[in-house]
Amino acid sequence: MKKSIFDSKSEKIIFKRLKTFWSKYVDVFPQIPVRNIIDYEVIKNFSKNPKAIDFLLKTSFDFVICELDTGIPILIIEFDGLTGGFSQEGKFYTESNPKTDPYRKLKMETKLSLCSQNKIPIIVISYNESNILSESGDWISILDVIIGDSIEKRYYEKNYNKYMNMLSEAYEYGGSESVEMTSIEIDLINEQFNPVKIKIAKITDKFPFWPMQIVFPQENENWLIGKFSLSFGLQTINNSFYTKKLLEIDLKIRKVGIFDSDSIFLFNTIGEYCLARKTERELGIDSNKWTNIIKNTEWTS
Repeated sequence: MKKSIFDSKSEKIIFKRLKTFWSKYVDVFPQIPVRNIIDYEVIKNFSKNPKAIDFLLKTSFDFVICELDTGIPILIIEFDGLTGGFSQEGKFYTESNPKTDPYRKLKMETKLSLCSQNKIPIIVISYNESNILSESGDWISILDVIIGDSIEKRYYEKNYNKYMNMLSEAYEYGGSESVEMTSIEIDLINEQFNPVKIKIAKITDKFPFWPMQIVFPQENENWLIGKFSLSFGLQTINNSFYTKKLLEIDLKIRKVGIFDSDSIFLFNTIGEYCLARKTERELGIDSNKWTNIIKNTEWTS
């Protein structure tokens, strides 16, 4: 008999952490057979390759994140501690294929393809995404931000028809400009159900000001790299814009995501969270600290 349902010590640690931090918002289940998530007939008709079908009928997903109390999956998580791989937009990226499991890449791609075809959100992560972010100064990881994003997407999905009606009415009322404003309103509504974004709002609401954080990161192979700044003021000098950058953090993450644009949104959520935490630690709500740092920071372009 197998000693543990987990394939590694790392998977067990991730599960305990997910149960500890996320049980208030979602249900977390380990080692759920694929056929418990996707109908048997759907799996049987997925491929003409009998080995692929046999694999899917026998294998399990590492973790299944479900909507609280409904059993409805909102995210499948595969942990690849063996090769350090990850996925984006249903594609699996890894730099190695271990001798102990020479078909690992093919197995991951098979799971990703099955879920993508059946519109079931799935992501492959490894240590880069499950380890604690040192930039945050607390216990958050990229995986936590991914789960928060999945909760937000699930709420949007449940209210899709309502939102389409809102956009249709907005267009009839005020055309494309009205649609754009309504889209922003819908985004703000959904963000209220993302625990990570809720936490950011609670932290930053205490500050004298908090500038909007939208960073378009540089791309370096499979990485996103950028800088988030707590900026104050704006002035023009010799036709150039200048501001005071009071605090900054550098961020580098892999381009992980369920959909193509996910990595950019995740990058911005993670960056804003880390900057908010740094601001909380170094300035807090002490008005003297805020006044002094504004006074002593030089204008930069």
